[in-house]
Amino acid sequence: MEEDRLAQFVRLVRSVRHDINNPLTAALGHVQLLLDDPAVGDGEVREVLEEVETELRRLVQVVKRLDQVQL
Repeated sequence: MEEDRLAQFVRLVRSVRHDINNPLTAALGHVQLLLDDPAVGDGEVREVLEEVETELRRLVQVVKRLDQVQL
């Protein structure tokens, strides 16, 4: 019974990882496209976008660690 619960947990973690990874990848791509746009310039908007990009990359690393969980 304990092995079954563990297997269910592993499936849940993989499902959550997959469900988070797809929109996360899309959001990161959009931010990167905005940063490549010359109209963004060097002001406050760029700073905010760079901060968002940094945090999204951090989330990507968290999601990757979920994939490495060994139970």
